[in-house]
Amino acid sequence: MKLGSGKNGLIINIFSIVGFIFLWHVLIVLAREDIFNIPFMRLRDIPTPVETWNALVGSMFTRIYGPALTYGIINHVEASLIRVIQGGVLAFAVGVPLGIGMGYSKLIGNILNPMVEIVRNMPPMAWIPLAIFILVSGGSIFIVFIGMVFPIILNTIYGVKSTDPRLIDAAKTLGASGSGIVMKVVIPSALPSIVAGLRIGLGVGWMAIVAAEMVIRSPVGLGYFIWNMGDLGRYAEMVAGMIVIGVVGYFMNISILLFQKRFIKWAD
Repeated sequence: MKLGSGKNGLIINIFSIVGFIFLWHVLIVLAREDIFNIPFMRLRDIPTPVETWNALVGSMFTRIYGPALTYGIINHVEASLIRVIQGGVLAFAVGVPLGIGMGYSKLIGNILNPMVEIVRNMPPMAWIPLAIFILVSGGSIFIVFIGMVFPIILNTIYGVKSTDPRLIDAAKTLGASGSGIVMKVVIPSALPSIVAGLRIGLGVGWMAIVAAEMVIRSPVGLGYFIWNMGDLGRYAEMVAGMIVIGVVGYFMNISILLFQKRFIKWAD
């Protein structure tokens, strides 16, 4: 989701964020003073915005405590992003050709559609046991792949099927071959949908990598960081890590939107 357009939209966005932070602070202070609380929730244990900010700043860089090495949030972000990029490249390389084939050819669609429909309804988290017990390495990357590949496939199919039949007929009239029609007509027409699938898949993949890192427990990664901080009772660092996850995900989404606006002008 983009920030509000125009000056008024930006002002509203800023006031919305400031209002949320203020409400967050007030609720925690009231809970700690036993003035207000939410049943079944230890509201007083949630860090205030200032405590969270201080924890974020203090956890930003790698530090050495005696013989122990503690990775900073920057290292965790880098590790998670690398896994998402690797899984995303693989998902794109597999998903786009499959989507084009299934969307353009009824035969390929009929063959692959049942398997795609069954497997895509398995949540990425359901694949974690397989990633842990079966795969020798790259389990987290595999979970990202599973999370990203199906939005890419489905959006590519939609884009291919939405190609104007008149453009295809015109290409055939001009003597274009089947592969030429796909490369010069179908793919450019489907490109906005493909990018939309990549954008959706990236969001799913980012959520999937965080959950996978919590369970697979690699020594570095944002999922591992927030789970480990929770285990240690360092809730300010945990919440700081959660906020970093949201901010990084937001900027990844914005990057895709800017790429689409810059290079796929016919999508507007």
